[in-house]
Amino acid sequence: VDVQKSKQPLQRLRDMLTYIEANYNQDISLEDIAKSINICKSECCRFFKKHMGMTIFDYILYLRIQKSLPLLTEYDSITEVASKVGFSSPSYYSQIFKRHMKCTPMEYKLVALAAN
Repeated sequence: VDVQKSKQPLQRLRDMLTYIEANYNQDISLEDIAKSINICKSECCRFFKKHMGMTIFDYILYLRIQKSLPLLTEYDSITEVASKVGFSSPSYYSQIFKRHMKCTPMEYKLVALAAN
């Protein structure tokens, strides 16, 4: 078994995740991600889904929501939090937040503030 060969997919995945982590708060496209690791867009999608069990964009949304959690207690404005983590609209942010967290950003914020 060629150890280098078996490490390649993991390194590729690591490079993709590193790129997404560095750019999640900007408008990030599939093309940007694919270019960052020198593969075509369709291969990029297939590869990510195979190794992560979700689409790239589901992962980006998940990451953005996770990154927004600590910000909700730091900032007064949901709009500000949404834009800091890469959402173009606060209503879309709230919709995705509710899908992932089963509550609104404001409900989360109130519970988090009460816990401190």
